[in-house]
Amino acid sequence: MDELRQGVAVRVPHLRAMEMCVIAARCGSFSGAARALRLTQGAVSRQVQRLESALGVALFVRQAAGLKLTAQGEVFIPIVEEALVRLTAACKVLRTATRSISLRMPPTVASRWFLPLLPALRGVLPEVDIRITTDLSYEPHFEDNDDDAAIVLGRGDWPDLEVHRLMAERLTVVCSAAAAASLGSPASIEGAFLLNCYPDAAWAAWSQGAGVPCGPLPRGQSFPTLELGLTAAVRGEGVTLADLTLARDALRDRLLVAPCDHQLDRGLAYYFVYPQQRSRSGILPRLRDWLVQCASSGPE
Repeated sequence: MDELRQGVAVRVPHLRAMEMCVIAARCGSFSGAARALRLTQGAVSRQVQRLESALGVALFVRQAAGLKLTAQGEVFIPIVEEALVRLTAACKVLRTATRSISLRMPPTVASRWFLPLLPALRGVLPEVDIRITTDLSYEPHFEDNDDDAAIVLGRGDWPDLEVHRLMAERLTVVCSAAAAASLGSPASIEGAFLLNCYPDAAWAAWSQGAGVPCGPLPRGQSFPTLELGLTAAVRGEGVTLADLTLARDALRDRLLVAPCDHQLDRGLAYYFVYPQQRSRSGILPRLRDWLVQCASSGPE
């Protein structure tokens, strides 16, 4: 630190002039350095002269055949060159660190909502490397990982985090067109083969809201993710509760149909969340604003 203070006190010359000296030494002439830097020979020569004046020593001997380093230049230029290499490497590491974001989200959100947005996102943030990780947790934990932000399903009541609502969760029954042909009313779902991707309480709440007698759930198959349940439903293996936003493309393409109008609102939504201290680079707020806009432009 004392050495740094002393360096500031003697006003270390500008790095650009030092860079010109290094390139001039490599090229062996000011004209060669000028071509490499896309500057005029006079501009390079003036910068070198100013550096020599600031240092109080001559770094080059000007000869007809080109430049030759003085004794002082022989000592100084290699030190500057090494310092510039280290500074360039440090800047590269810093740029990489600030332009890479690790974003965690549920697997089905990743595959059904976020991945289709990626081509457009690359146009909005072309300099940012978005690294996607998946997680089924309902809690936006950041203590035990290196994630910068997360998309989490919940009620948005997470203290000490930046929390921004993306889209509400709305659950409805979906299935293949062939399976739907045998379902004439919500009550007929009682006898269907259920593809369970949510807790039993979700099916019970949907049944109660749809006016279907809520008895013991019929037989079915449980899946750890909605993605697996939707895939099985497309294959005609049964009916499942699905979030309308996540099933939107499959419904649009008629891979799935919604045989009943009733929708279940559990009071949950998907939120974009991140620790406040991780927003200093400015990239997370830009990503946040864009995702909020994308979510708001979709059907509610």
